Amino acid sequence: MSQDPNAPALSRPGGRLVLADDGTILEAPDFFKQALYLDQRDAPSIYHLFDPTQAPFLSVTRIFRHPYGATETHVKVEGLFGNRRSFRYWQVDAYMPSSVAFYIVDETAITQTHDWDYRRLRREILKDVQNSLSAHFKNRLATVQLLSETLRDAPELGEQLAPRMMSAVEELKSALNRVITGIPDVQTHTDYKDQPVRLADLEAVISTWGSREVDVRCEVSNVDVGTLIAASSIERIVLPVVENAIDASKHGKKVRVLIDELDEGFAHIVIQDEGEGMNERVRKRAEDPFFTTRPGHLGMGLAHAREALRDAGGQWRFESEPRKGTRVTLLLPVTTTSQLFRSY
Repeated sequence: MSQDPNAPALSRPGGRLVLADDGTILEAPDFFKQALYLDQRDAPSIYHLFDPTQAPFLSVTRIFRHPYGATETHVKVEGLFGNRRSFRYWQVDAYMPSSVAFYIVDETAITQTHDWDYRRLRREILKDVQNSLSAHFKNRLATVQLLSETLRDAPELGEQLAPRMMSAVEELKSALNRVITGIPDVQTHTDYKDQPVRLADLEAVISTWGSREVDVRCEVSNVDVGTLIAASSIERIVLPVVENAIDASKHGKKVRVLIDELDEGFAHIVIQDEGEGMNERVRKRAEDPFFTTRPGHLGMGLAHAREALRDAGGQWRFESEPRKGTRVTLLLPVTTTSQLFRSY
């Protein structure tokens, strides 16, 4: 459809910018005049429009040379009190003597679209940071909770548990202060030994990991009262897997955690969710860093857990089908009270 030649120039996104040999503006489209207030200012030449002391002014943002030889220049208008205006222009054949002509296009709408895209990206990044911080603090609080439960049921272990509990509290305080001020206010200590917890105590602890939307049920069976497991295995391996199962579950569903002891010196832990499950492609990439199918997550939980699993000498297996949930089977080394004290 042809454009009405009598239509107002303001409705057209482009037009001719014609300059005399000395830079005097001979012709310009209305959108260019209005953006730079040419009717209300003394700007005898195009060069005056690039003077940053005279707002609004132009600044070059990009010069692009097309494969067919045309050179395209992108400029933006600055000093407009928050309004974003931008143009791009390229030289065309002049139709007036002693002049040079350009075709200039108003790209303000595109610039505004980019601004909204940047704002959306910033919101997504902030959401990722929020989720990461939430998981970080939850892990630290779970450590304090786990040690508190153990201390409550076994007060005689207070001397051994106290250094680890104090360190966990200091790490949490340091993390909170870093978020608020950017500077940690305490020097965290990581020179403690990895304190063990009783396998039989995990039922009460893990059952509190659920959310308002998803319930976590933990059952411990066939476990000797003296069997111990490293606290780091619970914090760095079991907790991320359970959190992943919670995230994959819909409102009102349950995550089941079944724990029993094998004769070979391993705890057998099964974590079963009722989520959508994973297809073969997702299952193979589930442990990869930064891979995630959930918006607002960084995909680092299982990657960190895999490193901790390797350090602990354990194993895991993922079984999942679409719309049938996911089952994770963990084998983690355990010890006994007699073996623990004999090792010291």
